[in-house]
Amino acid sequence: MENLVSTIMFVLPGFMMYFWVQTMGINPVVKHSTIEFGALSALAWFPVAFTSLEIMKLCHWSIRTLDDLKSAAINVSFLMEFLVISVIVSFILSIIYAKWLYTAQSWAVNKIRISINKAKLSNSPSVWEEVFLNHETQVVGIAKLGSKIPDIIGCIEKVSRPFEQKRGFKLIYVEHCTKIVQQYNVPISSVFTDIDSGVNVFIYDLDAYNESDANYREEGCPDMDILDKIIIS
Repeated sequence: MENLVSTIMFVLPGFMMYFWVQTMGINPVVKHSTIEFGALSALAWFPVAFTSLEIMKLCHWSIRTLDDLKSAAINVSFLMEFLVISVIVSFILSIIYAKWLYTAQSWAVNKIRISINKAKLSNSPSVWEEVFLNHETQVVGIAKLGSKIPDIIGCIEKVSRPFEQKRGFKLIYVEHCTKIVQQYNVPISSVFTDIDSGVNVFIYDLDAYNESDANYREEGCPDMDILDKIIIS
């Protein structure tokens, strides 16, 4: 029972904020070790726990010392209220960190890096996330390293998260995208190279693709009645 109380009071608040922040897209370059995870959860515990306790003080719980906290933790209603409030508070604080504090932190770090002649850090922790996990449509071609001809072309619908062991895509409109790219020679705007797996991902210029797609439809493509238009507004 004491372990359960300790978990609710001293582990869950920090863990929940750590979980929310990662879910909102602030991910480390590599997975944290157990020690790093524990340290970050402990740091996150302070704002979540103290904010939750301050809110509970406005109701009817008076917590001023650790002894008060220990005594109140015996009460089941206190634990339930603390747990519910902690979930809400951790979510709100995570939004504040992800939207504003992380941006300010990155700006300050980059200012320091520039002052010591170091390259600025990207907004995302990894190249994969920087390229493929933005909220935008991408038409890509996938080919083996060294090949200029893609084996498959399509529009990305789903993409692996940063910590998935194997990276992959779910492509849609494969046949249609292939026709557009090959028939109109849509230019490549950038190339993502995965050296470990030996794969090139050609990212096609979306404006040029949309223009080619519009021309293809005006000319009367045979699959217009069954294919949704994928042009971004």
